Amino acid sequence: MDNQKQMRVLVLDDDSFMLEFITHLLKELGVSEVLVAENGRSGLYVLAGQVADIDLLICDIEMPGMDGIEFLRNIADQNYRGKIALFSGVNADLLKAAERLAMARGLNIIGTLSKPVTMGAIAAMLEQISLSVPQVLDSDKTLQVLDVADIEHALASDHFGIYYQPKVSAVTGHVMGVECLTRWWHAQYGYVLPDNFISIAEQTGLINDFTRHVLRKSAEQLHVWLQQSLDLRISVNVSMENLDRFNLPELYEETIKKCGVPVERVTLEITESKLGKDFAQTLDILTRIRLKGFGLAIDDFGTGYSSMETLKHMPFTELKVDRLFAHGASNDLATRAILESSIKLGRSLNLNVVVEGIETEADYRLATELGCDEIQGYFIAKPMPADEFIEWLIAYEAMLDDF
Repeated sequence: MDNQKQMRVLVLDDDSFMLEFITHLLKELGVSEVLVAENGRSGLYVLAGQVADIDLLICDIEMPGMDGIEFLRNIADQNYRGKIALFSGVNADLLKAAERLAMARGLNIIGTLSKPVTMGAIAAMLEQISLSVPQVLDSDKTLQVLDVADIEHALASDHFGIYYQPKVSAVTGHVMGVECLTRWWHAQYGYVLPDNFISIAEQTGLINDFTRHVLRKSAEQLHVWLQQSLDLRISVNVSMENLDRFNLPELYEETIKKCGVPVERVTLEITESKLGKDFAQTLDILTRIRLKGFGLAIDDFGTGYSSMETLKHMPFTELKVDRLFAHGASNDLATRAILESSIKLGRSLNLNVVVEGIETEADYRLATELGCDEIQGYFIAKPMPADEFIEWLIAYEAMLDDF
């Protein structure tokens, strides 16, 4: 546990004995600093007073005054990005419901702990934490300092990097393609979260230039890989704000063809929860995108409000099951049932079914057993720059050949 010596942990629990007990366990495991709070309000006060980052927040969901659920709602509203573990003496279903709620609010939940907490359980939790993650600029500060000029400059100067996360076949294990994800390391402010600059681009009309920029860079990289005889496809995220012009299919087709890449090797991912705008115009544009030969994925499936209606009318070729319905499915009957039904639905509609957010071997094996087509997530690999991806790919394929 030497790599844990610089770790800082905040524990929230209304039981003073439990606070002392967990503090003792954390110290035994080499954690250098343990902060404590007896309820949600105290937890907010402690967080507000921190200059250095908290590496892990362990939060009880049953507390007087402001309980854990209220506390999580508050830090979610503040765009808290730190790692969180939930623990409680309530039944497993209620604890799992709290976990799903926190994840739905965008919080980074890495697991749950049931009381009584053991040293082994906490040790396993600490092992999930990487201290090599780049410093992330506070979300509120980002929104205050970033503006249109920053994004325009980043586009003109090619400061947006593309990272590639592999998608592997659930049958053979071989890499089928990659999702192309944007990363921005700002020279002055550090790592800026995509949620922040994407929202600014959408609100200021820069999203069209931004998306075409990402599409072009991703297609250029695919062209290099195809020249190297790598049989890969790419997936690129498209904002609903992009679907505001009827000539979008032609613009995207032109971008891809200029890169010398077959359109059929490119899938555009549309987030389901944002499909509720002008239905006729959206259907028009997406149908013509399909006519051009693009694949079309419904992303984050299950998180919107009209999933069945969306699948019925829109010309999708791929269904991506959101990580909310995959994370921990091997240990939770309700999550497993939703995952299984989503996969069956996609297969019955002849869609390529991708399960994303897979982080454990148990969830990986379950997703394959349930019959999905492809798997994506940290259990396979994190998003990587192009050169790092190639190194990983060579090592990964060699490992498959040895089995």
